[in-house]
Amino acid sequence: MIGIGKAFEFSIPLWFMSAYLILRLDAVGYKLRTMKKEARASRLIGWINVVLGILALIGSWFI
Repeated sequence: MIGIGKAFEFSIPLWFMSAYLILRLDAVGYKLRTMKKEARASRLIGWINVVLGILALIGSWFI
């Protein structure tokens, strides 16, 4: 069974990779198609993933 420390080790890179892909591909694609609400939502979700990745990274140091 995987402990919580191992779960953080796997999830941190996933949060950062998904944030990068959302911010670079999704948000830019919506902006080019002039879909303002979708671009804003995509950027918000991307930055939420960045924050979750940072929090998980900091949390993994204490677990």
